[in-house]
Amino acid sequence: MDAIKIENLTFSYDQAEKPVLDNLSLTVKSGEFLAVVGRNASGKSTLARLITGLLTPNEGTIEVLGIVAKKPKELFEIRKKVGIVFQNPDNQMVASIVEDDVAFGPENIGVRREEIGERIEFALNATGVKPFRTSMASKLSGGQKQRVAIAGVLAIKPQILILDESTSMLDPRGRDEVMSVVKELNKKEGMTVIAITHYMDEVTECDRVAVMIEGKIQRIATPEEIFSDEELLFRAGLEKPNAMKLADKLKKRGIKGLDGVTDKESLYKALLEAFNKQNQ
Repeated sequence: MDAIKIENLTFSYDQAEKPVLDNLSLTVKSGEFLAVVGRNASGKSTLARLITGLLTPNEGTIEVLGIVAKKPKELFEIRKKVGIVFQNPDNQMVASIVEDDVAFGPENIGVRREEIGERIEFALNATGVKPFRTSMASKLSGGQKQRVAIAGVLAIKPQILILDESTSMLDPRGRDEVMSVVKELNKKEGMTVIAITHYMDEVTECDRVAVMIEGKIQRIATPEEIFSDEELLFRAGLEKPNAMKLADKLKKRGIKGLDGVTDKESLYKALLEAFNKQNQ
């Protein structure tokens, strides 16, 4: 079963001159890690809010895990299965103590008291914030707060996790910490992940990338295919990942075997192989 199926979706904010999303269709596979990229105001965050039911489409349908939200009861079921982590973790925290904040989600959807403790334990362990269980959330670093925000979402045990620019306020180390947790949940737990991001280095390990321009999805393909499409990158205002930029410079200097490089690991392997060939 597809995790999300969107058909002919159109949405406009009140008094807007043109739609934010214009006849958009998208299918997200169950267990997939999908990145959604594009310029500011291309409709990425609006799409996330429509999927979670925070906004209602003007036209079109959104089916989430086989449910089309037409009534409050159906919308409630979707919100039990879909978790979203926003850009600023401070805006998502509701309690001063980490453990209480993580417990809020399952309490709010009516999880039995004896099960809430198990869910808290799972979420704290999955995100690596168990040592901060009784800490004041306000005293944590940005990366730690964002982990707690993710833990709060995981405690509802969602089948789909949406990250809406969730690492944009973090330093490189904090971004790496958060994304490593998300990748592990996707691979080990089979959780469907949609990552909305401006950081192309985060995109390289996704299964597919959806490029948005002015409320439309222009192309969906693998990271390698997207980053090889120079014309699309220019139109969407996107840059290549740092590893790919470096690989391009090295290729111009005559180093071979760097085709297909998109991330640090593939660059390292390609350079090591090129070095070994040169010294045989």
